Amino acid sequence: MVASLLRALRSPRPSRWRWVPVVTLTAWCFDGAASAAEDPRSPPADVAAFVGGAQVSRGAVDAVVQRLNPAAIAGAEQRRRAEATVLEQLIDEQILRAALTRHLIEVAESEVKAGVERLKGQIAARGMTLEAFLAETGRTQDSLRDQVRLEVGLEKYVRPRMTPAVIEAAFAEHRRDLDGTRLKVSHIVLRPVIIDEDGVTKEMQEADRIRRDVLQGRLTFEEAARRHSAGPSRHRGGDLGWIARDGPMVDAFSRPVFALAKGEISKPFVTPFGIHVAKITEVEAGRAGLEAVRSKVERLAATRMIRELVAKGRADTPIRYAPGVPHFDPATPADGPEPRRVIMNPAAE
Repeated sequence: MVASLLRALRSPRPSRWRWVPVVTLTAWCFDGAASAAEDPRSPPADVAAFVGGAQVSRGAVDAVVQRLNPAAIAGAEQRRRAEATVLEQLIDEQILRAALTRHLIEVAESEVKAGVERLKGQIAARGMTLEAFLAETGRTQDSLRDQVRLEVGLEKYVRPRMTPAVIEAAFAEHRRDLDGTRLKVSHIVLRPVIIDEDGVTKEMQEADRIRRDVLQGRLTFEEAARRHSAGPSRHRGGDLGWIARDGPMVDAFSRPVFALAKGEISKPFVTPFGIHVAKITEVEAGRAGLEAVRSKVERLAATRMIRELVAKGRADTPIRYAPGVPHFDPATPADGPEPRRVIMNPAAE
């Protein structure tokens, strides 16, 4: 369970727009950072970031990026964004390892060996040998064992905390996402003329202006859709019909929409198809109970635990980036409303 969870934690939102992460890591790719950090005033050439007393190497970042679809890193901007995404993920892995140490979570060699054997079985079921898998993914035997050790450690951290109260609370929080609820949705979608950060920011501002006009009664949502929306639903006043949490719309659309109440109008949000303002017009409540979706609820609860570990570790751990290394501006977090900005520290004088 934890292995699939962590892949989900690290999978960026896909997009055709250059400023949104355009890579999807299908498995863990961390080959291990160097040990103790050296003098921060004069970082070694191969260090991308200092994470407390440890390092993430530029080589580890490059190794992952090189395994991505070449089309995803075709341009300089895409390459920088891919590097920033990968570096963020590798830093999170360092933080998780340190967190497990703080919580006195130990993984025996026998547990690592058993995990590797399970992985071998999964690889064999796909018609591959372990050696071919390592070559294809750019891993080594040691880095694979590190991956398994981390996954087993996180499983040992999560399981004792997966109490009935935690599971029930997670189900209550996500009930609408899980119980089969359907929503009837209308939307207004804007598409930037120029697909870059400035173009998207401009359309976000325009979407916010349209939303304010609707909220202040200057025009109805339906009128706004007919007048401003770039999608074919504009001919129906923005009506998209009924959707479920798992389709037919992409998750980037369904996720914010399912957080709305009937009649509520969303703030502008981004999907691979444009900038949206959505409204819930009808709600059909689902009937599935906890037992029918328990595995999904456990995954959500475990995801929250691991995210909280990362968040606390990032708050408590000094993280510094070497000059010239692309990384995300902390002012634009992954769960924030604004597009994430990639920045680089200048070289020391």
